[in-house]
Amino acid sequence: MIELLVLGLATWRLTSLLNAESGPYNILTRLRYLIGVRYNDHSEPYGKNQVAEMILCTWCLSVWVGLILGITYYFWRDFWWVMVPFSLSAIAIVIERLVGE
Repeated sequence: MIELLVLGLATWRLTSLLNAESGPYNILTRLRYLIGVRYNDHSEPYGKNQVAEMILCTWCLSVWVGLILGITYYFWRDFWWVMVPFSLSAIAIVIERLVGE
């Protein structure tokens, strides 16, 4: 049960990182640009191709991130420890949003 919770939280956190966050030195923003994410005059993102559109859809992207994490975990059980920091980050974000500033 704990592994499922960790996998779920890590999936959510990685999806959020890939979908909307800039990351250190804007590396995730640059990655999205290379994939084909652009912004219109109103700063709203749009995709120039299907992969870019998938990156912009949190629901779509979470399926693929979850699939990759699930398959990796199935074949490499020690990978669970790689996901723990992302899960802890997700928990911290949820707590911060609940408690507020």
